[in-house]
Amino acid sequence: MVFRGNFVLGKVLGTFVEEMIYDIQARVSVRLSEVGRSLMEKTSLKKRIDRLSRNLGRSGLADDISEVVLAEGAAHIKQDTLLIVDPTDITKKYAKKMECLAQVRDGSEKQYGLGYWVDSVVGADTNSSEIIPLVHRLYSQVADEFVSENSDLLDAMRTLYDAAKGRNFCP
Repeated sequence: MVFRGNFVLGKVLGTFVEEMIYDIQARVSVRLSEVGRSLMEKTSLKKRIDRLSRNLGRSGLADDISEVVLAEGAAHIKQDTLLIVDPTDITKKYAKKMECLAQVRDGSEKQYGLGYWVDSVVGADTNSSEIIPLVHRLYSQVADEFVSENSDLLDAMRTLYDAAKGRNFCP
């Protein structure tokens, strides 16, 4: 088992996540064929890609990783840690069949496109250049469970409040 804070990833999942992070950085690519090539395994590239794809398709993987990142980051939040909230978007210029694609305003390009909204929260200490990742959630206003942008942002802040045990939040 791989321990991260108080949260446990199983041995297989923990190893998979660590491999993916390392190989994405090593190959500077998120394409499975590139990640598969960087793995030093005796199996064929196709088998490696199939294994990576199967593990990435695991139900609840994103939630598990988010919990680990939040638990690790929340442990570093102190009373004077700045919490920086960035509601932003990501456009998927060439995507056609991704589920729940919605219209977003691409601030970089100053035009509308298809993509997702993102709630991102990081921590930063005033005496350090270290950035602490805390929350990073994609959502779509066309998804069935979508209520409102404010609702999604408040939910992210509630989750952070619970993980940080109320540290750094006004009474």
